[in-house]
Amino acid sequence: MKTLYYLAMALLLAANLKADPVRYPWRTFSGANVDLQPLFSWWTFASETTNAPLDLTQIDPAKLEQISNLWSRLPARPLPDWFRIQAREDRITVVGSMWRLDALVEPAPMMIKHEIIYLQNPPVKEIQDFKQARDNYAALRSAQSADRAGAQYYMSNIQAEAASVQTNSPPATAVATPANAMLQRDSVLTASNLDETQARIQSRNAQISALDQYLAGFPNKTVYWLDHFALHTGKQIDGIDVYDLGTAQGLTY
Repeated sequence: MKTLYYLAMALLLAANLKADPVRYPWRTFSGANVDLQPLFSWWTFASETTNAPLDLTQIDPAKLEQISNLWSRLPARPLPDWFRIQAREDRITVVGSMWRLDALVEPAPMMIKHEIIYLQNPPVKEIQDFKQARDNYAALRSAQSADRAGAQYYMSNIQAEAASVQTNSPPATAVATPANAMLQRDSVLTASNLDETQARIQSRNAQISALDQYLAGFPNKTVYWLDHFALHTGKQIDGIDVYDLGTAQGLTY
């Protein structure tokens, strides 16, 4: 390989981006399908085979040659015009039907360049679903915290009321006092509130678990990262390269 890009993945980025971009293998362009599975298989193999460092910025020439030789022994790369594109949500600008990205473009595993690019067929559906899930997840977690605090409060009240009823209980032959009867009614009401709260917590746990599993499929659960393969179209707009994601259900629509 003649060139290794001089800008490598920063260590912070490596810590944050853990998701796998090999998703949505079937893309459509003007009604024609493209199968990205061969590229996905090669990418996974190359990622597991290579041992290139994360930071190539200050690598010595001997090590650079060693890495180049390693890459040259890999199988031929299928779909060479498809690159991995990564961009954080605050680096995305909507421009008509396209997105303008301050992106990381990765032609092969571990080799990255920083570019401003345009992206056709951006993942509008995916980012909408992600943001909705993120908001719902945060709201559910907040409600769960409030209900857990409420459950603890009700439990403390039940224990206090039970102790008070036992302390104020009259002899078995005596008539129950109004105060004691009120304490017993309060205990029943508090127990009912506790049951309802615990039922909400249990039901909400299932919703939180489902959202947590969905968000785990992204590089970051709290910040949207675009992380997909896109076609380098060879076109430019005002000197800026244009990439195309193609269309796929659940990704772009």
